[in-house]
Amino acid sequence: MTSTFMRMNHTQGNSYLEAIDAALEKGLAAKEVVCSITTGFRAIPSLRTAPGLNPYHASVADIGYGFDAVRGTINRLRQGESFSLAKELLVFDLDTLRISEKQLGLNFDLAVKDATPDTFHLIEQSRFLNLQIAEVIKEAIRLGQALLGTEWETIHARIQNIQAIPRL
Repeated sequence: MTSTFMRMNHTQGNSYLEAIDAALEKGLAAKEVVCSITTGFRAIPSLRTAPGLNPYHASVADIGYGFDAVRGTINRLRQGESFSLAKELLVFDLDTLRISEKQLGLNFDLAVKDATPDTFHLIEQSRFLNLQIAEVIKEAIRLGQALLGTEWETIHARIQNIQAIPRL
């Protein structure tokens, strides 16, 4: 990690990046199970045509891409790659995950709105895993904020216009 990336020492910075990566790894496991369950929803007549199923499935995939993006940025930093806007990229990637998580919840509610009682166990398992994913994302963002300190808000304010671009 380059010394221009942050004002803390190399070891502290790497510790934060490791913690963010470890949190996302846990979330990735939950995302994989949710993706499998979501794919299985297509076989259930009461869910197959739910208005939110396709957007929900896309949101699950979007979170997977987001995890990969953050982890890729972290790997580049840990390998000592120096690139412009490294902080902005990390904030952008983490904040994009926050947005994806919001979409996940809204689309999930649409997808399971008219579910029949025989699917409640799958729905509850998905809801539980979605909450785990949300907690992982919140933890990764909290760690990113701790890593960057007051710069987080400044950078976040600059990237918000980019975040306003429709994504799905």
